[in-house]
Amino acid sequence: MRWLRCCCAVCAETYRNQKPTPEHAAECPACWLLAYETDPGSVRRVYSLVGPQPPILSLEVGQEFHFTITLFGEGYRYLPYFILAAEAMGEVGVGPGRGKFEINAIHLVHPLKNESALILSAADRVVRPQNLPITWQDAQQVAAAFSGEGQLRLNFLSPTRLIEAEKLVKAPDFGVFFRRLLERIDQLASQHNGAPRRSEAEIAQLYALADQVRLVETNTHWVDVWAPSSRRGQRTPMGGFVGQAVYRSRHWDALLPWLILGQGVQVGKLTAKGNGVFQIEGLSNGGYWCSA
Repeated sequence: MRWLRCCCAVCAETYRNQKPTPEHAAECPACWLLAYETDPGSVRRVYSLVGPQPPILSLEVGQEFHFTITLFGEGYRYLPYFILAAEAMGEVGVGPGRGKFEINAIHLVHPLKNESALILSAADRVVRPQNLPITWQDAQQVAAAFSGEGQLRLNFLSPTRLIEAEKLVKAPDFGVFFRRLLERIDQLASQHNGAPRRSEAEIAQLYALADQVRLVETNTHWVDVWAPSSRRGQRTPMGGFVGQAVYRSRHWDALLPWLILGQGVQVGKLTAKGNGVFQIEGLSNGGYWCSA
C-alpha cells in the first residue's frame, strides 16, 4: 500500500523533463489526473474540489469536517487514486500548522435527488464504489419545479475568478459568468464524456439570452487569496468575488438547467483548488452544497 500510494502521487517523468510527452501523459494516472499537457490550459482537469461548506476558519483537535471531490465522466474510474491521495494528505498535514487528519467515511452524493451512498466506513476500510451520476435530466427536473417569479439569487461560496478579454472581472456580470460556465461544461463533456460539440447556433442563442439577464441586487466583495506552488516556486493568485447576487430574466426555462448542472461543475479559474463554488437559492432540493 505504501508503494502504491507513492507511485500514484508523483511521476518521475515530470522531474526528469520539463513536460512529459503526450504519449506518457495518456498512460500515466498521475499525469493524466493533473492534466499535464504540451499545450497547458487546453485540457480541463477531470476533477474539482470544494472545501467545507460553510467555510471553517480553524479546526479544534478532534473536530470533524467535510470536503468534496467531484469527478467528471471517465474520471470516476480513478476514484481509488483520489482516496489514496487524500489519505496521504492527511498523514502529511495541511495548513500553516500542518494539521493532520484521518478519513472516517466517504459518501457518494447526488445533491439534486438528496440521495447518498456510503462507499467507505471507519469500521470497514474497503472502498465499495457505486454508480450515482448527476445527469442533464436531473437538472431539468429540478428546474421545472422552480418558481422564482423571474428572479434568481446566486450565492458565490468561494472566490469566483472570471476572465473576459484577458482581464479579471470583479463583479458578478451574468453574461460573463454564464459564458465561462457553459464553456467549462462543454469542454468537460467533450474531453471526458465523449459528448459531441455543441452547435454554434445553440451557443449564440444561449449567450444572447444570458446577455438579457439583469443584475438587480448585489452584495459581493473581492477577496485576495494566494496559493504557494512548489512546482513553480512562487505564489499563484486565487482571488475572486464572493457574496450574493440577484438576477432577473424571462428566460430561466432555457438558462436555469445549465446553472443547476453548473453548481457541481463550478466556474472560472482554479476550480481544482476550490474556487468558483456557487449555489442557487430557492430550489426544491434545498441547496446543492449546504442548506439554503
